[in-house]
Amino acid sequence: MDGLAHIAPLGREVNADDSICPGDPNEAIRIGLIDALALTRDCLTLAFASAFPGVLMVPFATPEECIGAIVAGVDVILYHAHEDLAPGTSVLRAVKLLCAALPHIPVAVLSSHACAVEPRNLRAALAAGARGFIPSTSTNIQLATAAIRLVRQGGSFAPFDLMTSDKRARKESEDSEESKQLTPRENEVLSRLQRGQPNKIIAYELTLTESTVKVHIRNIMRKMGATNRTEAVYKSQQLWRDAGFQP
Repeated sequence: MDGLAHIAPLGREVNADDSICPGDPNEAIRIGLIDALALTRDCLTLAFASAFPGVLMVPFATPEECIGAIVAGVDVILYHAHEDLAPGTSVLRAVKLLCAALPHIPVAVLSSHACAVEPRNLRAALAAGARGFIPSTSTNIQLATAAIRLVRQGGSFAPFDLMTSDKRARKESEDSEESKQLTPRENEVLSRLQRGQPNKIIAYELTLTESTVKVHIRNIMRKMGATNRTEAVYKSQQLWRDAGFQP
């Protein structure tokens, strides 16, 4: 589950030497965290606050509590799911409730059961209104924050493997599948490409050299079958359209 599909609204073509303003990675953002378990709720709140001073977590135990206290104001809602996305589970009910009550606030799902998620169940969560799905089994704090920011900015985020999975794909060999998956570092680079960041900014934020960033970008394009970085973004969007969703 290393590969992830990152989708953001496309603007003009993004070239390697563009000096697009990347935005401040520590820009203030208020995240409404819904987690039924006090321990993981506290741990996530501390983890995000420690890693990114600009992130303010507003914790809630239930969707109803979040909706009732929304006067506190949040930019995006992160629902931590402790069960799978099978039809009839509380996860889908919670997503529908949040999206119906707070249509102006994007919702992302953080799941501890990513390894058990089936493509049709992920698509059900997206159809319910979720703009992002973040698997905690393969996502570090940096990538999770980048995904949340992407959702806040109007983009979408979901596991690449699940969005492209079908019966034929499941018959392919393990080696073939692994060769197409993005590594965690490639995920971090791709999330920043989606935000229009030039190589020098990506290198600075990830503490890499520009040549290393270029290697990661080449690998991303190869795995996605793209000839340039803009096409990689387009192909990510096309995956969502093929699945019946509009990024």
